[in-house]
Amino acid sequence: MTSETHTASPPRTSHPRVVLAILCLTQLLLTLDDNVVNIALPTIQGDLHLSGPSLVWVINTYMLTFGGLLVLGGRLGDRYGLVRTFLVGTSVFAMASLLCGLAMEPWQLIAARGLQGVGAALVAPAVLGLLTMVFTEPEQLARAFAVWGATAVAGALAGLILSGVITEYASWRWIFFINLPVAAVALFLLPRLLRGVQSGNRTRPLNWRGAALLTAGLSLLVYSLLSVEGSGRPVWIAGCAVLSVVLIGAFVADQRRSANPLVARGVFAEPVRSRALVAAVLLSAAMFQGFLVLTLYLQNDLGFTPLAAGLAYIPFALGSLTGVKAGQRATVRFDAGRVLTVACVTTAIGAALLAWAAASDFTYPGLLPGILLFATGIGAGLPSSAAASTRGADEQTSGVIASLVNSSQQLGGAVGLALVGVALGASGQGFGTALALSAVLAVLACAASVTVVRASAAKERAAQAAPVD
Repeated sequence: MTSETHTASPPRTSHPRVVLAILCLTQLLLTLDDNVVNIALPTIQGDLHLSGPSLVWVINTYMLTFGGLLVLGGRLGDRYGLVRTFLVGTSVFAMASLLCGLAMEPWQLIAARGLQGVGAALVAPAVLGLLTMVFTEPEQLARAFAVWGATAVAGALAGLILSGVITEYASWRWIFFINLPVAAVALFLLPRLLRGVQSGNRTRPLNWRGAALLTAGLSLLVYSLLSVEGSGRPVWIAGCAVLSVVLIGAFVADQRRSANPLVARGVFAEPVRSRALVAAVLLSAAMFQGFLVLTLYLQNDLGFTPLAAGLAYIPFALGSLTGVKAGQRATVRFDAGRVLTVACVTTAIGAALLAWAAASDFTYPGLLPGILLFATGIGAGLPSSAAASTRGADEQTSGVIASLVNSSQQLGGAVGLALVGVALGASGQGFGTALALSAVLAVLACAASVTVVRASAAKERAAQAAPVD
């Protein structure tokens, strides 16, 4: 039976709110670990005697394995079951977190960060896939996506604040140890709450050739983007970028010929989904770039301490939560693509205001209007892009579609981070220019979201015109 004709009844749980809380807490760990080490890096460097290049790869190795293995993680979830994949991934993530906290040598920390990324690549698609299976009513699903989106933004903010507090008052090792109790709760409760949920479809063999091509291609692409600035080896980076394109092209060719494609046929053929994923890449690039540049501006230009810079993001948290709530209500009443378009416009306006404020050397109060609008747009945009991308997912494709949503955000993050060094210029002080580029990325995301609206409207017209049996 193909995924298009699969009609199994949706799973049920008597504690959907508890399931949502567990899934979102786990998601919080993944997004938190994207940047929790940023503020602690100087302390870690002093303790472990990290060189400059090694210091960068404490961050990049996590993003590299996370982004490169996401699609494979989603496909494994579809084959072996989302709950089982969630449990394995969470176990790997927890073990890697313990190893990070116990690291005594630079290579041990970098290797453990890579292992964290492997666990995250298994967990993230399972989290989003389980949300689409547990919450089947449109209003429930919109609320679940809103909480998921708020968790993603909160994780990024919590990473800054927690890292500053823990590093200042305890030890940097605790930024990794705090993952362990949350992982333990998830491992104990989730399989009991979701007994019998999607055991997977093991009759379809896994296309390991396609998995190898895509994983290698994505990993090289993320590596190339993360290494654009400051590598000192432009020919090597350009070669890796070209090879990544070749490998991804070989993957596409393999998928067309394979009887068992890694990404089920029709997943990318759905125009609403494919265009929503493009919008998600651009919006995520705008978010990551704006987020990092604003952090640098607060510390390097305005003289904020790391802890003060983290606390300065409290208005960002309030704005993002406002956007999440507004986006949830709007998605119930309107098409997700329309909500995404409005969110991207709001993000672009916020980024433009931030660029103007930075170029004019405004103090922190002058940044607040831009921060609030930028955060509100991001808060509404990420859940609505996920809602548009996952529409039509079923038990046999939910994992891989969820992995594509997460991949779009990780790829966007890599693009945004790659552009930061270029936009800041040789002086490293071009904050206004860098934030203006973030606004441009948000405008491009808006253009992509408009095509989502058009594709959704065309699909609705086609459905209405179709003859009724």
